Amino acid sequence: MWSLEEILMATGGKLIRQGARSVFGEIVTDSKSAKKGSVFVALKGARFDGHRFLGDAARRGAACLLVHKRPVAGGALGGAAVVRVKDTLEALGHLAHYRRTVVAPKVLAITGSNGKTTTKEMVAAILQSASLDGQRLKGKVLKTEGNFNNLVGLPMTLLRLRGREKVAVVEMGTSTPGEIARLCRIAEPDIGLITSVAPAHLSGLRTVAGVAREKGQLFRGIRSGGVAVVNADDPWTRRLGARFKGTKITYGKSGAVRAEGWRSLDAGESRFTLRVQRQREPVRLRFSGAHNLSNALGAAAMAHGLGVDIAAIRAGLESARPFAMRMAVERWRGVGVINDAYNANPASMEAALKTLGQLKAKGKKIAVLGDMLELGGEARERHRALGRQAAACGVDRLYLLGSQARAVAAGARRAGMDQDRITIGKNHRHLAGLVRKHARRGDWILFKGSRGMKMENVLAALRDKEA
Repeated sequence: MWSLEEILMATGGKLIRQGARSVFGEIVTDSKSAKKGSVFVALKGARFDGHRFLGDAARRGAACLLVHKRPVAGGALGGAAVVRVKDTLEALGHLAHYRRTVVAPKVLAITGSNGKTTTKEMVAAILQSASLDGQRLKGKVLKTEGNFNNLVGLPMTLLRLRGREKVAVVEMGTSTPGEIARLCRIAEPDIGLITSVAPAHLSGLRTVAGVAREKGQLFRGIRSGGVAVVNADDPWTRRLGARFKGTKITYGKSGAVRAEGWRSLDAGESRFTLRVQRQREPVRLRFSGAHNLSNALGAAAMAHGLGVDIAAIRAGLESARPFAMRMAVERWRGVGVINDAYNANPASMEAALKTLGQLKAKGKKIAVLGDMLELGGEARERHRALGRQAAACGVDRLYLLGSQARAVAAGARRAGMDQDRITIGKNHRHLAGLVRKHARRGDWILFKGSRGMKMENVLAALRDKEA
């Protein structure tokens, strides 16, 4: 519940229309989600303007409207109160920060070029198995759902705090300079982790150094007395961690949290011994690939920083499951499928191809790849490099889709892959039909591409008998 006084205090807004109520319910940004008593925040973006839907929100029951433009005629707003703020997006962040301050959970924030969501899911799974200050955390952990990690998604995550939560695990994403700093002002993290720094969102951040500067804002935004979790295997994050003046926990091959005896198993699993300081625990992880081992170690280091014991860390890691379309292992007609179609950049492509190459397959290893987007002027060369990596990882057949497919094919051919093993599709369904002709029982197929490529549609069409 929100009182009018709380909304005015949190946002610094001005009441310009008295409503029928002074106490309100949940905060929404979509007028279709408004219900009796809701607070509707009229966001304005490049392609939409929530101010056009004030009347719709009021008709659906919204009792308070946050605006930064002149509202529609009063009669269309029913009994809704109207609060004017300087900027509704900033106001949404202010409301979330107010809720974070009132509920006061420990906030664990994760950013990085790769592995944010998987690491977040692993951390949340650990905490559900853990205790903090003698209290069980099961049912008292809030986490980012899906990829709600931007200036709208993160506030909406924190606004889900209801009062009983002890920990909030949040993702922070960015595509332009300054976003991470703004997200930190909203969330005020107690513990921060940067998974990696790699070429991603270069159209906005320009260079890998620009990516590092932006991601590094997380360590600067950690609360006084907080903890920075540092990936010792990543040169950029190691450098960013060296500048942090507070408590640090390292993970990786030379970190305080590390893995011993890691080995990949069939069916997308792996085993290793987790070492935290001088303690050790055997772990069976339901994830494959060295990059997911790194994600698991990062999650373990974060939980250790919060004070979770190693037994709970082990239990949580073993209970964690791959998130949809992130290295999720499936089966299709006796063919092993690695569905990693949610997103892609050069580093995550390389990690996925290495994982495919390391599998003990009875048949062929097949990669179905879409373009990597938002690489700016480096796009063509990065895609040529992708083709070279596919050949180096021992991919037997390469199926490609997108405007950069020819660049990938050229890179693969230059690295020694025969032309008859490389196929460029016209669309998802066409590509699925081509894959269907060659896939046999015992093969493994990797599906991966940037979110805009929707490579999961190839897998869906593959399962469709009409493909």
